[in-house]
Amino acid sequence: MTFCDYSLQQNSPYDLTRPVAEMAAFFGLAAQSGSENLLTVTSEGTACVAVWQGRDGRRIVSQPFAIRQDVRGEWVRCAKLAVLEVLQMAAEQQLALPWGILTGVRPGKLAHKLLDGGISELDLPLYLQRHYLLPPKQAQLLTEICLLQRRLLSAVEKQVGIYIGIPFCPTRCSYCSFPSGIVPKDEEIQQKFLNCIEQDMLAVVQLLSMYSLNATSVYIGGGTPTSLSETAFARLLKMTARNLLLPGVREFTVEAGRPDCFSLGKLKAMEACGVSRISVNPQTLHDKTLRAIGRSHTVADFYAAYELVRHSRIKTVNTDLIIGLPGETADDVKASLDGIRALAPDNLTVHTLTLKKSAPLFGSAYSSLTAEEAEMLVAYGGEVAAALGMQPYYLYRQHYMLGNLANIGYAAVGSASLYNIQMMEERHVVLGIGPASATKVPQADGHHLNKLNMPKDLGTYTGNLPQLARKRSLLFADEEE
Repeated sequence: MTFCDYSLQQNSPYDLTRPVAEMAAFFGLAAQSGSENLLTVTSEGTACVAVWQGRDGRRIVSQPFAIRQDVRGEWVRCAKLAVLEVLQMAAEQQLALPWGILTGVRPGKLAHKLLDGGISELDLPLYLQRHYLLPPKQAQLLTEICLLQRRLLSAVEKQVGIYIGIPFCPTRCSYCSFPSGIVPKDEEIQQKFLNCIEQDMLAVVQLLSMYSLNATSVYIGGGTPTSLSETAFARLLKMTARNLLLPGVREFTVEAGRPDCFSLGKLKAMEACGVSRISVNPQTLHDKTLRAIGRSHTVADFYAAYELVRHSRIKTVNTDLIIGLPGETADDVKASLDGIRALAPDNLTVHTLTLKKSAPLFGSAYSSLTAEEAEMLVAYGGEVAAALGMQPYYLYRQHYMLGNLANIGYAAVGSASLYNIQMMEERHVVLGIGPASATKVPQADGHHLNKLNMPKDLGTYTGNLPQLARKRSLLFADEEE
């Protein structure tokens, strides 16, 4: 049985439109006004119920799901369970949900909140299975990641991550949705851009001092920071080290993902300025795929860049691979993972291809892999990481993700990226510098977040920097009170 649309009515005290729509999307349903189908989410006393009134006259009612406390998160949970149940009955099919009813980007935030709320470490996996329908493997994985993060970073201390965004790349990958442009060749333009970055950086230094914040990680990302000229890149590193490498900083990361703009000179500049962690990302070890996605380097270029880094003073190296790139078979992906295993990096991030609407590939039949093959390959990535002595330490999910899976970061003991944890779990202050960067200030209640996204457009960012810096400082107003 196929549904083509639905309408939504509800009488809950919270707006449940988005979570209900997310569950309906699993069945290929899109909300349309005036539809003959009607989906109602309603409350009966202290319970949530969903009702499907089909165009064929059928009326299907879910069981009541008890709402334990009158907060939006609990209403969302019960509404999702009710909608899932009634739609499965209407469609006469059971859905395989790799992440249960969790549809957000950061499932780890939920695990942390449950632990903060009194759920024990031993009880957490079963709680996630019962209340959020997570499969046992996913529940255990999320629990292990959450506990590792809590050992590495305490949410009580005012530990801060700092992100510097460089919005340039040498070319645009076909799967990419990041707001990056092609790097300008003109040295003067690059230097003028860095003038703004330095101004932004100095405003962040003031915030650190004003609110007694302890910067523990610095991350230069993008885009591809190494797409800058050697002169401009060296200047970026020097002013970052001079202003932000404070006594509490435990890691300094540079995203050098593209081997086509990597050089020995840039590596020497990173060594000189104290960079301790670097990403060199092939995404695949097949030249045919690199050509298909618009990368202007070869697998041999990646190996050469990786070898340079391995013989440098930079102690931690990360590599990324993407499952589901155009034209790749399961055997292709396995070969790439086996190739990375032979290199033995300190960190490995296994991504599942996600296409946002701004990506050139969006809307096309981009992957030859089935959801089942993607799930198998994600598991194989975990096996490769385990063989290298790595543990999973952070994960995140995205919309339009192949197989409804997750991106998982693995790290050898002592090499996990603190910034990745700070940025993903949103339990620590993150200060963003540069276009498209985000500043996040968690509030004292542990649930709310003050946030400022810098403009993606370069001209808007550079032309309004003083006003933007002031808006960022106002995020701390509640903290001051």
